[in-house]
Amino acid sequence: MSVGALGVWPTLPPVAYLRRPRRQAPFPLGQPSCVLYSRARQGLVHGVRALGIAPGEILVPAYHHGAEVEAFELAGASCRFYAGTADLAPDEAELEAALSPRTRALHLIHNLGFPQDAAHWAAWCRRHGLLLIEDGAPAWLSTVDGAAAGSFGDLSVFSLYKTVGVPDGAAAICTAPLPAPRPGGALRLAATAKRHLAWLGQRVPAVARAAEIARRDHPFDHRHAFEPGDLAAGPSLAARLLLPRLLDPRIVERRRANYEYLLAAVGAHVPPPFDRLAEGAVPWVFPVVTKRKPGVLASLAADRVSAMDLWSVPHRSLAVERFPAAAERRASTVALPVHQGLRLEDLERIAAAALRALGDETTEVSPNVRPASWSS
Repeated sequence: MSVGALGVWPTLPPVAYLRRPRRQAPFPLGQPSCVLYSRARQGLVHGVRALGIAPGEILVPAYHHGAEVEAFELAGASCRFYAGTADLAPDEAELEAALSPRTRALHLIHNLGFPQDAAHWAAWCRRHGLLLIEDGAPAWLSTVDGAAAGSFGDLSVFSLYKTVGVPDGAAAICTAPLPAPRPGGALRLAATAKRHLAWLGQRVPAVARAAEIARRDHPFDHRHAFEPGDLAAGPSLAARLLLPRLLDPRIVERRRANYEYLLAAVGAHVPPPFDRLAEGAVPWVFPVVTKRKPGVLASLAADRVSAMDLWSVPHRSLAVERFPAAAERRASTVALPVHQGLRLEDLERIAAAALRALGDETTEVSPNVRPASWSS
């Protein structure tokens, strides 16, 4: 039997339990205002309420996940969507035309771990009497001109489980006090086991089948995918135990090296602004675009690469016809794995599978950029 499917979520090596917890944690962990929740969307709900934004309006990107929009609405705020530029940055002229007496905040997404110019947008918000919400859910450990992404906002959130192999866990910081989550936490044994099985499945053929069964996701259901869940829930006990043991300082260089490798192999299929590795970016996934999205996803799955149908369904409140560029990204973007648990042979498998799926069957995978070897 071949080894298991390679997924976008970071895996969890069993040896993590034997590692010593790191005393120095990266931003925002350890900050006096930092509160840990189970999901980042909880922090958005609490933060919008704490800052008194509701019942005002938030300027929100049309290209979004959807959970953040649901969180804003649950908190009592309304959303006015903006298209932004071709590189997914906000457009000043568009934003200023959208301002109204009800506008209270700008929502800025550090898309896929690629940081926006948060300092510029924080200054823009100050000039207009607005608050800045930095969405670093996919961008924990990314930096902007040497400063941590998320350190410029009045409210910032981070999804820790998108960067390290914990089953859940998110951080939120806010200029207003946030409510603490309920003490304790769920065990999340099944979710933790899936991350372990994913790691083992990459290496042990006998475990690959079990890992694949455990990895299977339920069909996407937009009625529930955006719900914030229990607003009082904190991180699971597994996340609290493992997070300090997974804070490897090499995560940043590994993800960046993996991204560079895939860029060298598959870069012709990568959309801007992700077609070059921006300074300070710590990539969450590796995006490629295709006009044959269902077929590409099926081809990758056949090659045991578990890609993600990235942000394919917008929030129901978005007038999709007004934002064709966002609709095009939703219809065409597929996310490949790039996390720090991948080995060179894994990257070779991903690149070869992507080239076959995207129609470059004759292209040889021999990129010049190769990540340094490391032990797990």
